[in-house]
Amino acid sequence: MRAWFLLSILLVPLLGSAAEFEIYQSDYKPLKLAVLTDASADIKAQQASFDNIVRNDLASSQSFVAMNPLSFLAEAKETWQSIDYGDWRVIGTDTLALCTLKRNNEGWTSRVRVYSPFQEKLLAETEVTSPNPSLRRHAHAVADFIYKAVLNLPGYFNSHLLFVQKHGNYADLVYMDQDTANRQTVGRRFTLLLSPDWSPDGHQVALNTYVGNHPRLEFFDLRTGHRTTFGDFPGLNSTPEFSPDGRFVAATLSHTGNSEIHIYDLKTRTWRQFTFHPGIDTTPTWSPDGTKIAFVSNRSGHPQIYIKPVAGGKATLVTHTGNYNTSPAWSPQGDRIALVTLKNWSYAIATVRTDGSDIRYLATGDRVESPAWSPNGQMIIYSAEEHHIRRLYRIPSWGGKPEAITPPNIDASDPAWSRNNVFP
Repeated sequence: MRAWFLLSILLVPLLGSAAEFEIYQSDYKPLKLAVLTDASADIKAQQASFDNIVRNDLASSQSFVAMNPLSFLAEAKETWQSIDYGDWRVIGTDTLALCTLKRNNEGWTSRVRVYSPFQEKLLAETEVTSPNPSLRRHAHAVADFIYKAVLNLPGYFNSHLLFVQKHGNYADLVYMDQDTANRQTVGRRFTLLLSPDWSPDGHQVALNTYVGNHPRLEFFDLRTGHRTTFGDFPGLNSTPEFSPDGRFVAATLSHTGNSEIHIYDLKTRTWRQFTFHPGIDTTPTWSPDGTKIAFVSNRSGHPQIYIKPVAGGKATLVTHTGNYNTSPAWSPQGDRIALVTLKNWSYAIATVRTDGSDIRYLATGDRVESPAWSPNGQMIIYSAEEHHIRRLYRIPSWGGKPEAITPPNIDASDPAWSRNNVFP
């Protein structure tokens, strides 16, 4: 819902029909994964939970397919003593994760070895110690290690999500872990709530809220629930996003007479205007190095995505395909921008290189909105409407299958992904 007002101004219909996009799919084949854990008899129940969390994390990335333990030809204790690669190759195991699980005074400890049976090779080993008593956090940390050992990419399994849940005339701010566990309401009964954005340190959220019919910008402290207004000008105050260093927030304001991008300095508590154009400029998103901002503008006659240096200079057109491209979200790697696009009355989530090349359509749906990246850039979350209820979906940024992650009995929109694996 980050470009909600553009939709109304440009009279773009909110519902799509049959998709007419060529959906991008990579030729990547998910790896068959076996997770084998040794634990003492007194924590067998916790071992089962640990195994399920690790398997589900890795399978949800769509980079792995978790194998049924009933197919294993060896047990954990004997495999720790001596590994027979043939036993794992014969059942097609691409990746073997061998773990131990022990409870200590304050948390959990696991030894982890990751093997490639077909290469007959130990890929990596480590000891993961979690001082936090949460078994889930510990299992996520182990899954992160396995993911990186195999794919040479950082994991994201201890990251977190925020989204807006609407009910009646009110909206709540809801938190959950990336695997949808621990869902809880952290902010209640907003008159209207849009575009939450998580600060880099994970402590606060920038929000677009309403008092009556008037929009304003607020900081919401996730530890205390305290709300602080930082943008309450006449007209539009919307679509805030933190800079990568947390020093600034870019947002859309219209009190200067036109919808423009402005930048708020949290240290000096002052605003400066960033764009100057008679067209509508909105929905800013920062490059990972903080030197550029991408935004939506209709200065060409249709909503398109542009990039402009933060230090000043000319705005450069990014999107060259189609007449409707909105809701930009810059990837953590900096090489691509996620967006919502429209073609023949059908909506799609897509990504494009920052020079406008290589557009990839990932998923279609009704009222597709608000793409957000996982901290490692390998997954995108977004909202779409199904039977008049908005749900959150995730899909690999390299192409895969959309998966709904919120139930059909709640209205969920405006997702925000934490920028790292730390939650206050």
